[in-house]
Amino acid sequence: MRILARYILKEFFPPFIIALICFTLILIFDDLFRLTKLFVQKGISPVYLVELLIYVMPATVVLSLPMAALVAILLSLGRLSTDNEIIAMKAHGVAFHHLMLPLLGMTALLSIVDLGLMDYALPKANLAYATLKRDIQRHNPTFVLEEATVMKELEREGKLWMYESTDAKSGRMQDVKIWDGIWTGRPRFSHAQEGSLGFENGRAMLTLYDGLTYEPTTGEADGYRITKFQQQQLALQLTEDLERGVLQNQTPRSMRIVQLKAFINTLEATVQTSQNPEYTRNRLRFAEVEYHKKFSIPFACLAFGLMGVPLGLMVKQSGKMIGFGVGLAVILVYYLLLQVGQSAGLNGTVSPVLAMWLPNIAIGVFGIFLSIRMIGEGTLRTWRDRNSELPLSEARPHDERDRVTSDAMTYPQGKIKN
Repeated sequence: MRILARYILKEFFPPFIIALICFTLILIFDDLFRLTKLFVQKGISPVYLVELLIYVMPATVVLSLPMAALVAILLSLGRLSTDNEIIAMKAHGVAFHHLMLPLLGMTALLSIVDLGLMDYALPKANLAYATLKRDIQRHNPTFVLEEATVMKELEREGKLWMYESTDAKSGRMQDVKIWDGIWTGRPRFSHAQEGSLGFENGRAMLTLYDGLTYEPTTGEADGYRITKFQQQQLALQLTEDLERGVLQNQTPRSMRIVQLKAFINTLEATVQTSQNPEYTRNRLRFAEVEYHKKFSIPFACLAFGLMGVPLGLMVKQSGKMIGFGVGLAVILVYYLLLQVGQSAGLNGTVSPVLAMWLPNIAIGVFGIFLSIRMIGEGTLRTWRDRNSELPLSEARPHDERDRVTSDAMTYPQGKIKN
């Protein structure tokens, strides 16, 4: 059976490599578009853009590996099914597990590789990306700004801000909004016609022009005091530890598994005594989601293997296109479940463990169900019966020895009729 295992894996690798490259390019296209936009609109050096693109590569590869594994399984088994080789194998007494184990072992190996990338390469790349981004930001403060996007640099202090557009002539931000005290339930709201970002005394300063401030009054539940201003400044924590290689405040996505677990334990110990418990709980949920994601995404390779093998063996004569279409559908459902689970985990609707592992459990259980059903319904007998009904011209043995053996299968005692 070693020869059979090598043959199956030989069929697996070409579509796997092609699918891995294709999915990586597709996933990185969004980052490429966004970075190109920075080059055009904000004048960022092309050297920085290439470096940033390199740093986002591990994240795309980590996601691409499970998808490529599933598509490769479906395409390779679809090719064998299309050429009637699966029927020939079953007719020669090859059991279902002999077809499944090599591919399942390969997906398990890919899960380990993906876990290594998730625990080592991805945190280093994310930290390098954040460090370079801060270095660029120190020289060009507008790098961090995105139109019609809520900025969360001051979320810890309970402040959020955004702007709608940038004036092409003056370079100033237009229609600037600031919420101060978001954790109190009644934030102070400031709305300015224009704003600009610059540095003063080593700190980033947001200057607002011509605006109104709506401040909640203490005596009335829904009352606000409106104040008009010509100019107002707000300090932003954009310059802390900006020197490259000195970034100390790592985010959960730039931590390794051991570091992230220690960070979660620290948050759990301080959530009740924190000055802002709600903010700390949000950070804790985010850290827990990222922790379980470091395991669930790599082991999606194994879950896809459990589902991909029985699905691939069910593919009929037009197997290649069907296999590709089924693969895309399963991938779409999986990552949709993953995104929904992530949102639910961050919101506290479900536990982060269930949120991140439910897609894997659903895919894996369904794959096991398909495998058991195929064997339980006598699928192996059906394959043998099909082989006896097929004309010999439809079989495609690889050499004359296989052809003689295939002929012998149709006669008693395996003897060839003269």
